[in-house]
Amino acid sequence: MQRIEIIGNLAMDAQMVTSKNGGDPFMSFKVICNEKKGDVETKSTYEVTGKSSGAFQFLKSGKKVFVAGTPAVRAYTTKEGNAAAQMVIRMSMLDLL
Repeated sequence: MQRIEIIGNLAMDAQMVTSKNGGDPFMSFKVICNEKKGDVETKSTYEVTGKSSGAFQFLKSGKKVFVAGTPAVRAYTTKEGNAAAQMVIRMSMLDLL
């Protein structure tokens, strides 16, 4: 089993999403993680999905969170027609910091 843990800030307010096959709704949000090594700073963005929880109402843009879950990669095509990939975390744990 693979597991990933991140600490970062929400890039946007969390959204409730209904799956295409009509399953249970789930929440979705993006987390930005900044890492600095010497003079080099990198920024990674993760798409996080998971079951709705009581924390949903507090998941607003800029809020610092800890997320743990299973990593995955979602391939997609940009508006310009280029292939791209997005790191996705299927959340199993969420803490507001």
